[in-house]
Amino acid sequence: MRRSEALYQPSYRDIVDELAQPVAVFDENFQLLYANLQFSEHVSLSLVSLPSLLPKTELFDARLICRAIAEEGHWQTIIQSTTYGSQSLQLTLTSLNSENKQRFVGIFEFNVLVSTPAIKFIHQNDPLTSLPNRYSFLERLRQRIASVDKDPDFAILYFDLDHFKDINELYGHETGDKLLNACAEKIRQMLRKSDVLARLSGDEFAAVVEYGEDHEMQYLCHRLMRSFERPVSVERQTFQVSISIGIAFYPEQGMTEQQLLINAEKAMFAAKKSGRAQFQLFDRKQSLKTENQQRIVESLRNSLQYEPEQFSAAYQPLYNLQTGAFSGVEVLSRWNSPELGTVPPDEFIALAEARGLINLHSARMFALIERDVLSWCSWEKGFKPILAVNVSVQQIDDEAFKALILTLNNKVKAANWQLELEVIESQLMTLSDTVIEQFTQWRELGIRIAIDDFGTGYSCLAYLHSLPIDKLKIDRQFLQTQTQSRKEDQIIYAILSMANALGIEVLAEGIETPEQFERLRQLGCQTGQGYGLARPQPWHQRLMAPLKDL
Repeated sequence: MRRSEALYQPSYRDIVDELAQPVAVFDENFQLLYANLQFSEHVSLSLVSLPSLLPKTELFDARLICRAIAEEGHWQTIIQSTTYGSQSLQLTLTSLNSENKQRFVGIFEFNVLVSTPAIKFIHQNDPLTSLPNRYSFLERLRQRIASVDKDPDFAILYFDLDHFKDINELYGHETGDKLLNACAEKIRQMLRKSDVLARLSGDEFAAVVEYGEDHEMQYLCHRLMRSFERPVSVERQTFQVSISIGIAFYPEQGMTEQQLLINAEKAMFAAKKSGRAQFQLFDRKQSLKTENQQRIVESLRNSLQYEPEQFSAAYQPLYNLQTGAFSGVEVLSRWNSPELGTVPPDEFIALAEARGLINLHSARMFALIERDVLSWCSWEKGFKPILAVNVSVQQIDDEAFKALILTLNNKVKAANWQLELEVIESQLMTLSDTVIEQFTQWRELGIRIAIDDFGTGYSCLAYLHSLPIDKLKIDRQFLQTQTQSRKEDQIIYAILSMANALGIEVLAEGIETPEQFERLRQLGCQTGQGYGLARPQPWHQRLMAPLKDL
């Protein structure tokens, strides 16, 4: 029996046909794509899907299967059925990723006698640790909630081993699996026999834990932390493993099994974000913040892909503080969402970077720059104003972003502007040799490199001479204070002196008052920007006028 052969790759079909066992291939919805000749000998009905073969067998939640595949790279289960005619059937179903399409390969064995307890154990337990799996854990948690009238006090603990992926990559999966087993046993020893411990996926575990007083959970987590301070031995090797734990109490922090598990997981992620090797109680306020961020991300993704007109560019002029002459503009992003209203850039830019949307955002901004600015090129001979755009370090070695920058730079040069890329100072410590080399290559093409918010991060004065940069932008914090000793002025003067010695331009941000403007002029600062000089605004040619006296 063969169906939809055109949907399946010939190379795979040839391999499947050679196998002695009945084999079928299904798509992500368990619809049949292909079956070999051996399978046809056992199945006489017109099979179109796995459920039609196993009508009384409960297939697993597709969402949970996808999560398991994403986290572990694969998924496999064994299904036992005695409902197909007079034959017993055992099916081993395994995930397969083919050309970015999810497929499932089923290997069938007919008339196989397997004891019911064995099949039940396979369904309900993780094959590596023999602990209950996610599906079994959720069922047990559901039963525990149903019995809450008799024994109301319990909590969910969500465990994650810190940096376990690094150990897997360094020592191999075999060692990693043995370490997982050892860590699971370490957790098990800290719990009571009545508590339920399960392996959810990868290096994540969860437990249903009974308690009498709230403080018992904190005490248990402290004991677990101390236990993991002792090295774990695997095959004559010792590993220092730490653990992050999240806690959610029933019913205050979840009325259903899904809510409890999700909230305990959120608490675990909060523990990781706070530095790992600690535990956190579920915090509703923090959860609301995370949920709000997720709503922003979903709206951001949709807007960038389908409604980019929601994004606009604001241009803030840069001035020569000594002469008042216009020297360029910094391009700033604005997002006015019909759903969320005006979203501040410091909120959505960081989320765009974290969620892989920053290139889409940059492409939109570059299109606006081309439309607004680059149509104006009526400059005096030899004058090329700066066009400053903000970029993230993670974009610099991204091939798609490199292509965007090269295209933009060619258009900027043709319009007699000069492109300048700004990277914030706090990202300096993450600069790799390849990123620094890319800066060097861009400078050779005439692209300037600027360090933004200088003075707020590591203040890497010691190795500025080795960085291929053209400008330092002094953070606004040095202009905000009004101290008698003027220590900030001394710091600004030191930065100016050092930058001058290295041939690096200095720009002061956040100039808001005449006093600040005069201080910077007297200190010898070359360029500046700020609301006191000109606010960010939509593009118009008047932006390029000289600075008026404050």
